[in-house]
Amino acid sequence: MSLFSDVVERLRALAFRRQDERDLDNELRFHLEMEAEEMRRKGIAPQEIRRRTVLALGGVDRTKEEVRDATGVRWLSDAWDDARFALRVLRQRPTFTVTAVLTLALGIGGTTAVFSAVDAVLIKPLPYGQPGRLVRLYYVDTRRKIDGSFVTPVHYLAYRDGLKSFESLAALNTYGESGGDITGDEGRGARRIHVLYVSRDYFDVLRSPLAAGRPFDAQDEVSGRAIVLSDALWRDRFHRDASAMGRTLTMNGVPYVITGVMQPGFTDPVVIGGAVDAWIPIDLAPGRIPSNVDNHYMTVIGRLRPGVTITAAQAELDALGVRLSAEYPHTKTVGAVLKPLKEDVVGESSRALQLMLAAAFAVLLLVCVNVANLLLVRGSERGREFALRGALGAGETRIVRQLLMESLVLALAGDVAGLVVAQLAMRGIVALGGGSIPRLTALSLDPRILGFSILISSVCAIACGLVPAMRAGRSDPNETLRGGGGESRSSTDGRSHARLRSLLVVAQVALAFVLVAGAGLLIASVRRLRELDLGIRAENVLTFELHLPEARYDSTARARTYEEVAHRLEAIPGVSAAGGVSKLPATGQYNIWGAEALSGPLAGTKSADVPAENRVVSGDYFKAVGIQIVSGRAFNAGDVPSAPRRVIVSQSLAKRIYPGVDPIGQTISAGDATCLIVGVANDVSVDAEGRAEDFVYHPHAQFAGDRNWALAQVVAATTSPEAIEADVRRVVTATDPELVMHHPMSLAEAIGRGEGQRTFTLRLLASFAAMSLGLAALGLFGVLSYGVKLRRREIAIRVALGAEARAIRRMVLRQGMSMTGIGMVIGLVGALAASRLMASLLFRVSPVDPRILASAACCLFVVGGLAAYLPASRASSVDPRTALQ
Repeated sequence: MSLFSDVVERLRALAFRRQDERDLDNELRFHLEMEAEEMRRKGIAPQEIRRRTVLALGGVDRTKEEVRDATGVRWLSDAWDDARFALRVLRQRPTFTVTAVLTLALGIGGTTAVFSAVDAVLIKPLPYGQPGRLVRLYYVDTRRKIDGSFVTPVHYLAYRDGLKSFESLAALNTYGESGGDITGDEGRGARRIHVLYVSRDYFDVLRSPLAAGRPFDAQDEVSGRAIVLSDALWRDRFHRDASAMGRTLTMNGVPYVITGVMQPGFTDPVVIGGAVDAWIPIDLAPGRIPSNVDNHYMTVIGRLRPGVTITAAQAELDALGVRLSAEYPHTKTVGAVLKPLKEDVVGESSRALQLMLAAAFAVLLLVCVNVANLLLVRGSERGREFALRGALGAGETRIVRQLLMESLVLALAGDVAGLVVAQLAMRGIVALGGGSIPRLTALSLDPRILGFSILISSVCAIACGLVPAMRAGRSDPNETLRGGGGESRSSTDGRSHARLRSLLVVAQVALAFVLVAGAGLLIASVRRLRELDLGIRAENVLTFELHLPEARYDSTARARTYEEVAHRLEAIPGVSAAGGVSKLPATGQYNIWGAEALSGPLAGTKSADVPAENRVVSGDYFKAVGIQIVSGRAFNAGDVPSAPRRVIVSQSLAKRIYPGVDPIGQTISAGDATCLIVGVANDVSVDAEGRAEDFVYHPHAQFAGDRNWALAQVVAATTSPEAIEADVRRVVTATDPELVMHHPMSLAEAIGRGEGQRTFTLRLLASFAAMSLGLAALGLFGVLSYGVKLRRREIAIRVALGAEARAIRRMVLRQGMSMTGIGMVIGLVGALAASRLMASLLFRVSPVDPRILASAACCLFVVGGLAAYLPASRASSVDPRTALQ
């Protein structure tokens, strides 16, 4: 018989086992009747016939076993019987079963969700053709000590035309979010969409073909009026109508010809979240591109030719940099550096995810310890059952196999429940970190992760059930039965069981201490961030973006409209001030331009030229966000385009370029213009971590002609931002029905988004810490409760001899707190070892801060005391008369 036929036959035998059993019974009955008939013909007495027929067959049961062994599926049959028996046993103890399954589900689900996130972000290759050849190119200027900056259009074109190591190079404008308002399409209202400006090579570099239509070509880079839609926008606006190709989509008042539609699920590699609604070619027409070689705003990605290494491409890039330095002498130290694209995309988030994975595995280990403890207690309670089965002939292997089957059934049930938990946890992870962790929105449960989950459940089954199963199999039936069943405290095995359970509780407390200490460090970091003085007032400030399309608003109209919107907003009851700014305060860098003193003692010196953040403001911006004008004045209606350029500088910049001199009335060069300083504002942090920066503020009325600044509006009120949002929306609509109030949120929320990764890590780690505390408390409570149950007779004797309830309670509490204390000491060592992993996520907090470690210890001490109090109270209330009876 071939192997295949053998397998088929065994499977058939397993599938039709009941039928085969009936056939076997019928066949044996037939043989017995035939044998009996033969004996009756020989005249044997009826009472002797049955004995002789059975002996002739060698025993009915023995014959059946031999037949079953011959089928080769007996082990599967036994496993099925064991599984049915396990289900029956677990149904008899619903509290134990539900507790164990839910505990396993939390551990398996949490670990699976976090592993899925790590897989999606760190392990999976980028979803593009041959992603290992993709690189990102960063601008480097050693003279100005700038490393890792954006690239200018001038240099991008030089790279695209001059580098041979690349199959193609693409440029993207990711300098801040680009949006567009689409209007007038099929009678729908205005809608803001996320637009990405890219060069013609973009889709070719990523090896991502379009689902319909064509990608951009050289002519599109000149006309700049083509557009490629995402599948979602195509579905929403055109219902997937193929005739949409060649039609126009009006955005910001400008018609764009639809040339193609991107594939469903396509995400951009460098945009966090990856969601883009449409792509528009960057206008690289000769003579129209910005010719300033200091205008850095392009992200450049490239695809290396087959066989070309990053080192070789870097060497060619360096050689080209030398030529460009000669061509542009004032930037003679300019250069570029290459970095693998995936490393660039996920680099900053890898540490946070690694920490989460470590925490998830710690919780899974804690869950295994907890379930093992539950099974140990459960096995101890079933001591009499195992002893009886052993006395009746069940071997050690049989008992161990049965208990492992019960563990496996529990693990499988936990796995099924864990998958549900994993799905919910993944949604939570995406909601918490989708805006700060790249590629997280692609998180999903794929077959590999499903296999990983099943592997986890199998490991859990072995880890949780092996030790109690082996101990149950090795127990002495005679000693157990003499002890009345269960676990005798006086026996050596009973003391060994108790020690093992105590060790498991100590391990739980130690793991919980590490997680609680880690969460405490992150909480302290976030609290330090919240306590920072950023130089602004973010409470009760509503902010939103407002873009005025060039097709309908020229520079004069834009300046007038922004001022008009601010005045109308200030008329809303409860609003104290309103204005606009090109980049919200404390949300990161934006426009770093040189600011040079043209007058004063440093004029003409190197110290007079410093980099500074430039902001364009309108309305009563300074008052709305609480930036004080410490000297001079704020901008007013007299700062019009026809007047001399005016600026307000920050205190730090004023002190740097005008030391010992009143800066009011001095002149500086900023934004390629000579500007008069009319005011000095207090210093403002450039990001949420309080990083200091010099600032130059320009009045939008005088700077509107520089470009179409889409100003973020800020509205300060006496009530919450949510309370005034409807009124603000009405004002915007009344100003222009086609304007879109984009991304409304509080200023505090906008600033907090800059700390997204730290907040994401904090929330997940805090969840794991809370879970570990609960599991540790549950484990301690279970061990002490079972100990009290075992020592009930001893406690009764103590009480009968005069022991006070207080002393009994203290005895149990002391036992619980001893385990908690030992666990905390071990956990302290683990927390110190894990501190290195957390160092990069902390802000002005030492990884070994003694106050936080002491707080974690106090937390564990309180939880341990609460978990031990109930068993201690129960022990102190033992009635000696009832217990001794």
